[in-house]
Amino acid sequence: MKFVDKRIVKTREAIFSAFLDLAAQKDINKISVVELCEKADINKSTFYLHYKSIDECFQSCFSFFSSQIVALGKDIDYTNVSTSPENNVKDILDAVEQNTKYFEKFKNTMVYDYAIKALKENMVDAICKVNNININDNFHEVAKVTFLVGGCADVITKSMPNFNREEVEKLMIDVIKRK
Repeated sequence: MKFVDKRIVKTREAIFSAFLDLAAQKDINKISVVELCEKADINKSTFYLHYKSIDECFQSCFSFFSSQIVALGKDIDYTNVSTSPENNVKDILDAVEQNTKYFEKFKNTMVYDYAIKALKENMVDAICKVNNININDNFHEVAKVTFLVGGCADVITKSMPNFNREEVEKLMIDVIKRK
């Protein structure tokens, strides 16, 4: 397991939180390093120690959160999803709950729609790759994975900020099992 210094984690959280707050107020291209540093309560040298630019910070922020979700796709055994989705749904919702404050902030940014689209595509790709499903040989299965990922992502994101874990979990499981 890779050890990450607590100071780095704390700095990253402060930067990402400040970035998402600012991105909810204005276009990312209009965010300056100075205002991000003020909002995150760090100095510019700390920012530049971690990132070369606001764009790199955005990419890192998006990559950090999406990689946590997409990693879950690599553990999904698609052959069992339609009959026993409970563990997969639980894992996905655990990841959402661990990052709820960021997802809620992210939902208000101007890049939200693009980012959710990219996240869904990455999740579908991860599930299909680990389960050896490709569009050329099995369009129907890829379409089902795409539908399930899109539906689950929308159920989660539409329920923010009033995220009711039990309600969302039941709905996702029922839909996957086609109840």
